[in-house]
Amino acid sequence: MSPDGVRRQAPVAVIGMSARVPGADDADEFWDLFACGKRTMSHPPAGRLDDYRADIGDIEEPTVSFFSDVVGFEPALFGITYRMAVWMDPQQRLMLEAAWQALESAGIPPRSLAGEDVGVFVSTTCSDMRDRMAFRHVVDRYSAVGLLLTFVSARISHHFDLRGPSITLDTACAGGLTALSQAVSGLRAGEFRMALVGSPNVYLHGHMQAVMQRFGAVTPSGEARCFSADADGYVRGEGVFCFVVKLLDDAIADGDPVLAIVRGSSVNHDGRRGGLTRSDPESQRELINRALTQAGLTPNDLGYVECHAAGTPKGDPIEVQALRDLTRASSSTAAGPDGKLWLGSAKANIGHLEGGAGSASLAKAIQILRYRTIPMTPGVSDLHRDVPVDRHPVEIATTTLSWPDGKPRRVGVTALGVGGANAHAVLEEAPLFPSLAVSRKARWTIPVSARTTKSLTRLVDKLASFIQHGHRTPNDTTGLPAPDFAAAVWTLCVGREQLDSRIIITAHDSDEFVEAAQAFVQEKDHPLLHTGSAGENQTRLRDVGMPAAEIDSAERWLAGDTVDWSVFWPVDQRPRRVALVPYPFDRRACWPEVAGPLGKSSEDDQTNLEHS
Repeated sequence: MSPDGVRRQAPVAVIGMSARVPGADDADEFWDLFACGKRTMSHPPAGRLDDYRADIGDIEEPTVSFFSDVVGFEPALFGITYRMAVWMDPQQRLMLEAAWQALESAGIPPRSLAGEDVGVFVSTTCSDMRDRMAFRHVVDRYSAVGLLLTFVSARISHHFDLRGPSITLDTACAGGLTALSQAVSGLRAGEFRMALVGSPNVYLHGHMQAVMQRFGAVTPSGEARCFSADADGYVRGEGVFCFVVKLLDDAIADGDPVLAIVRGSSVNHDGRRGGLTRSDPESQRELINRALTQAGLTPNDLGYVECHAAGTPKGDPIEVQALRDLTRASSSTAAGPDGKLWLGSAKANIGHLEGGAGSASLAKAIQILRYRTIPMTPGVSDLHRDVPVDRHPVEIATTTLSWPDGKPRRVGVTALGVGGANAHAVLEEAPLFPSLAVSRKARWTIPVSARTTKSLTRLVDKLASFIQHGHRTPNDTTGLPAPDFAAAVWTLCVGREQLDSRIIITAHDSDEFVEAAQAFVQEKDHPLLHTGSAGENQTRLRDVGMPAAEIDSAERWLAGDTVDWSVFWPVDQRPRRVALVPYPFDRRACWPEVAGPLGKSSEDDQTNLEHS
């Protein structure tokens, strides 16, 4: 194969991710929902769909999976005035937060990418904020950039000064995986070296709820029953996701964490083979085969497929049929537990995120590989009559399965757009990297910072728990081990933004770190905890055995200077960065209906809006 051909098939690493849905504020809590079989459906919060017309059908109030709050945001962290934040579509705000957390998950300080050729690919379908404001006849000058969908990606590129392509795309429910496919293609073509991929989905107006109810897509019973005989439609859901992707070879060379590998991705359209709003099995087979061919794999090399299945009686069986046909053409067994190809759908737990559905499925698939567990798909009674009875090796995961070591863990992810656009990705578990033995006689210097004291306290509390225990699901069935302590320290030194509220903890090991961290959270003094002015810390830093060269840097850092902590780490003693806990935002309400009069605010002067 030519070098160009090899590059067109080059594996792509997912090096960072963030996920937030109702009931889960980060990627690990997101996994907890599936591991525990939880479902997030309920009635909408007051005021969210207050223009919903309940006279269609017999539904007095719809069942949805909505955030309890979409008005909160921390504008100061992003250098955005309160006035501007008030008029931003919450999808813009959510994506800014998700991008920040995904980059820090990758051990990359978000502002360190300024001027770099980093691509941004975001999928979204609706702007309910725009519809909501139009419905209320509310107009403000900031609406020009607050409500246009192009700014969902443009905000990220502008704020972090990213110079690669910045694209907001809409292929409906296939959008998240379409965005991934665009990023993968660009990375392989050498157009940029890294990309952010993601999707927000928020509902703020009742019109589309009424439309989808009348269209017959939304469940009248209030429950998503994917693959089931009593499936009667889907539940609309909200969420936001962001992924950081890079060629695997580059990620390995750069010392990035690797969460999963994208081996293949493909997109297509049904053309006239399916209905305008219903996918076609032949299109799905072609789609999946194309992604597998790109990955150099067969259908039976997969052990699991995260299906699009939304709980619709016509769409779900088509997917099962297409996968059954694909696997049978190759072999009688697959690479999952018990030699089967297991199927599941996130929509049974968190609803259908429409424009964000592909990203939700991708996030779940990555976590399946990381946690080595296939979670049950709740709500399945008897299988739908159109799901093939004779379907071996394809099987629906109606119970949770541990995925033991053996064959490489590989999963497929499918997203099918309502307009006929389809996307599929083939993922593989991350490689195991040898641990680096890092030696140090003195205590580690561990800087931790946030914009506010409130955020810093929450961050230190979360770090102490994660560094000591890793993450365990609430039912204690699956988990991630505690990170290597030296790798965690290295990540905190070089992989986090240096913000205004700061502490330094000096520690030999995780036990000392946790002890000092807990003292900070409890507002207690501790000899290994360093806060306050530089003069107050000089004696303490010397007493705990800090190397002389680091004392001055630590004092300057506590006083507000920027410090390059990497100079204190020999090049051959720098471990691979690791994913740690996400940044806890200190949000305030940013919403037109609570912001007061529309007159000019003093904060307006901080933002210059121009047009060409």
